[in-house]
Amino acid sequence: MDAKQLARQVRKKQLLRELAEIHCQERKELGVFAETPHYGDIERAAADLGKQLSCEVQELATRKIVADSPTQAACPTCGAMCDVTAKRRTVESIDGPVELTETVANCRRCRRSFFPSADGDGP
Repeated sequence: MDAKQLARQVRKKQLLRELAEIHCQERKELGVFAETPHYGDIERAAADLGKQLSCEVQELATRKIVADSPTQAACPTCGAMCDVTAKRRTVESIDGPVELTETVANCRRCRRSFFPSADGDGP
């Protein structure tokens, strides 16, 4: 592991520990973590936090993919170059609702829309 990777791992560990501290404090204030909480309550709280993190990662990853995508793509039907725009939509992931950002292009010649990344023209 190089120095950059190690530094990222250390920073990630610090952030996860800080996030866990905040989450536990919230749970304590809400009364979820009573004097001696059942381990199942602790486990559920951890899983809930993991789901929140999962949804954040999914949203960020799709935004970054779109940001790095070309601004034009060839229509898979006729080959005409079409402008690519970003659209947002909410999907239900296994961890909860996620607002995805995806690329979409509209071919005026074929009168159809297509998704460049799904058609293999994206990153």
